[in-house]
Amino acid sequence: MLSSSILTSLYNFLYPPNFVPSTIFDLQARLKEVEEEEIYHMHLFITGATGYIGSVCAEKAIAEGHTVRGLSRTEAGDAKLTALGVIPVRGDLTTFSLLAQESATADVVLHCAFNHDINSGAFEENVRIDCEAINALVDGLKGSGSGKHLIVSSACGGRVPDPDREEVDETAAVDASFPLTARRVSDAYAVAKNGDGGRVSLLRIAPLVYGRGGSTFIPMLIARAHAAREALYIGDGSQKMTALHVDDAATLYLALAKHSASTGGDFNASGSTTTTAKEVAEAVGTLLNVPVRSVTLEEAAKEENLGTLLSLIMGSQYMCRASSKKAREELGWKPSGVDLPTDIAHGSYVEYAAKLAQNL
Repeated sequence: MLSSSILTSLYNFLYPPNFVPSTIFDLQARLKEVEEEEIYHMHLFITGATGYIGSVCAEKAIAEGHTVRGLSRTEAGDAKLTALGVIPVRGDLTTFSLLAQESATADVVLHCAFNHDINSGAFEENVRIDCEAINALVDGLKGSGSGKHLIVSSACGGRVPDPDREEVDETAAVDASFPLTARRVSDAYAVAKNGDGGRVSLLRIAPLVYGRGGSTFIPMLIARAHAAREALYIGDGSQKMTALHVDDAATLYLALAKHSASTGGDFNASGSTTTTAKEVAEAVGTLLNVPVRSVTLEEAAKEENLGTLLSLIMGSQYMCRASSKKAREELGWKPSGVDLPTDIAHGSYVEYAAKLAQNL
């Protein structure tokens, strides 16, 4: 027979203050919840943990009670991670032995880091390094038992669009004419590693990730419009953009991390595929109080206008509308972030625009 002190301790562990179970079924249900909480307590290692998406993944993982170690290249990165409650690990994507070591001690690895520099002419070298990093992370999983999971970040762009501009799923073919198609080499390498000692999944992130006043492309778009004193769109602006709020992206990473499938998966990550390029330009115009104008693709690509990279994104020539139906159905993911035009015009980018106006 259990002593009263043991029963009291068990009760306090199972139930929050002021909760009174009415039947044995309440007790059984709570025991199941506690068991699931234990199952979902994870030790994560995140590359790119100081970056835009990776830092939000880390923040949300910590909030859920998980343990997080994050790759950091600098003292500033260490400080940022420490403030989030993350244990910083000094290294980069070329410290392969360190990557393998961290992967071996983690339950799940979120590989969010990638060098996107296309101006140096070394994009193919960045892809080679990424493949080596993936190999090191898989080696760590392989040597530490089954059930481990590596989630590799990829992108929705560079897939053959539907001829009628409808949404496409994860089976859409690679567009060989896409200027950054070399990135698909590391995607294929990651897929080939699935089952080699652990699960490897691909998360294909929307080209326009936004929210919290950050992102790669949205601040660039706003800054160029501020400098030119006009917001531009290409052609009639009807190109539909694939976009994703950064908080929804992080929620999806963690949903996939907790997914109990026996093999890895391939998931598109998109919150919306209906916002048009013209609507984005109009939102920027509203934010900055500048006129909005249509230009040709050639005019947009000029450096004093959108430039090559933004023209590639906003022109949507290579940007398919990536459906996230699979992630929603299989992972129970429900994106809920504010829409892109609203966030630009009236939301998290207002402070950024104010700093531009003050030349800060």
